[in-house]
Amino acid sequence: MRGEGFADFVRQNEASFYRIAFSYVRSREDALDIVQDSIEKALRKLPGLRDDSRIKPWFCRILVNESIDCLRRRRGTEPVDESLPAADETGRRAEALALYDAVSKLPPKYKTVIVLRFFEDMKLQEVAQAAGCNLSTAKSRLYKALELLRVELKDWEVGL
Repeated sequence: MRGEGFADFVRQNEASFYRIAFSYVRSREDALDIVQDSIEKALRKLPGLRDDSRIKPWFCRILVNESIDCLRRRRGTEPVDESLPAADETGRRAEALALYDAVSKLPPKYKTVIVLRFFEDMKLQEVAQAAGCNLSTAKSRLYKALELLRVELKDWEVGL
C-alpha cells in the first residue's frame, strides 16, 4: 500500500480511529492529536508493511500505543470527558455511561481487546495483531476483561 491507498484507508476509517483514541484519553483534542500522530508515524513506517491486508490491525496497534503513551505522559491529571455518545432513552444513556466508565477503568491490555473487539467489531485475530499478542492471549485477555466488567457492572443489567 502506498501514499494514495493509505490516504483512502485513513479517510474510510477516521471515525473509528477517533473512537479508539477517545476511548483511552476521553478528551477530544487529545484523541485528535493521537490520530494525527499515529497517521504520521504510520506514514514513516509504511514502507515496512509487507502485507497490505493487515493494514487495519497494524495501524490500530500504532494508534493504541500512541493512546497509551499519551496517558503515560499525562499521568496524574484527570481525563476530561467531553462528549459521550448520545442515547435515545435516559435509562439506556445511564447504562451506556456506566459501561463506558467501566471500560475506561480497565488496565490498557484489557481495555484494548474490549474496544477493538466490541466497539470496533474487529475479529479476534485482528485484535491479537493490533494488541501485539497471539490469538490465545487475546482470548484470555478478552475473557478476563469481561469478568472485570461483570464485577464492575454487577448492579447494572447490561448484556455482558
